[in-house]
Amino acid sequence: MKQYYFTLLIITLFSVNAIGQEGWTSQTAPYASGLRAVHALDAVNVWASGLDGLLIHSMDGGETWDSVPNLASRYLTAVEFINADTGFVAGRDNETGTLGNTHLLQRTVNGGVDWEYKSLPGGSQNSVFDLDFVEGPPGEPMRGYAVGGLANVWISNDYGDTWDKAYGDCGEGNFNSCFFADSITGWFVGTPSNVKPYTIMYTDDGGNSFVEQTDPNEIKLNGVCFGSDLQGIAVGLVGIVMYTSDGGVTWETCTDEDVTGSSNNWSSVFLTETGKAWAVGKYGKIVHSSDWGHTWQAQVSNLTDNLSEVYFINDSVGWIVGGLMNNVILYTTNGGESGTGTEDFSDNAGTYSLEQNYPNPFSSSTLINYKLGYPGQISLTVYDITGRKIQTLVNEFQSEGKHSVIWDARHFSDGIFFYELKVDQGLVDVKTMLLKR
Repeated sequence: MKQYYFTLLIITLFSVNAIGQEGWTSQTAPYASGLRAVHALDAVNVWASGLDGLLIHSMDGGETWDSVPNLASRYLTAVEFINADTGFVAGRDNETGTLGNTHLLQRTVNGGVDWEYKSLPGGSQNSVFDLDFVEGPPGEPMRGYAVGGLANVWISNDYGDTWDKAYGDCGEGNFNSCFFADSITGWFVGTPSNVKPYTIMYTDDGGNSFVEQTDPNEIKLNGVCFGSDLQGIAVGLVGIVMYTSDGGVTWETCTDEDVTGSSNNWSSVFLTETGKAWAVGKYGKIVHSSDWGHTWQAQVSNLTDNLSEVYFINDSVGWIVGGLMNNVILYTTNGGESGTGTEDFSDNAGTYSLEQNYPNPFSSSTLINYKLGYPGQISLTVYDITGRKIQTLVNEFQSEGKHSVIWDARHFSDGIFFYELKVDQGLVDVKTMLLKR
């Protein structure tokens, strides 16, 4: 369900003034029904799904959500969109995973206006627990994977229109989560069978064959994510968090007290390509790692609800969903760190700050002011809405005090842009600006 994302620090136009130093803040969704999955195309286009066929969509980074009718009335465990038009929801018949009469895989090609069921071979009583779509080599279509009960892995090579069952022997357990580093290299985690502890399965040929990877705990795993083709994290019941630095050839169990313990049932993990990771689970628990899952620190959620999935678009902007009979949506623009918000632009010694550009919106050029509490190596960079670097405005050693720079945007198209201030490679702040002629 996940894929590599830009590590740029993007803050949405709709939320930049609302987050401050809060870390994780709550967002409100329509209808009271627990959420189980979340996926974001970018900083503004976000989808979430859950109980009772609930599917919701936001076009402003989660400030507001709309309910989206679909064909399901049951439990939607997965949602993923590969672009603004084409997306998928999938699930099972109920919360416990009892097999029912349909596999509940739906596709839309018009942004959720219409949905159609997609047939999965191998019987009609197969739950779908997770989805992942990955870009293929140049000239080849995006490849999709779906995983579920009875060790089922399905593959699509035509943007989810038709699906085939994987040819390789992929074990006998139930797969709860999958992650693909590229179109053919992926990992599957889940529940060991009664016969073989096939908890982690690996393929490097797109499902034609599978290799069992050793889980030193032989316990149910709920989530897996890789930041590269070698560095990955898997999480599960009774406080199990494991990490690998060799593509899963060996897995080590984390002993950090912030993640261990029988009450820490982890449901989901997300890992970026820079080694930053978040895991969420029961009783509102959130933990964060900056070193590929080796060590962790607790983050504040102010909740006791169970959290189901975490999803980030970069190192800073992300969402968490959960809840049982009520919706839980948490949102962050600073990686979930409380008390790390930007200081007001002032003359206080020893502080760094970035001012809102003026004017904003602007039609051709705009002024950006910032303050340095101490001398340092400065970078001031502009990115577009997708996280692509547009221009470096400053990259030099500067003295302490106030500084100003003008961004000439006459050669750029209208839209939302972000500007990021770093001092000695440490983030000071990111702000949003709007070019509108």
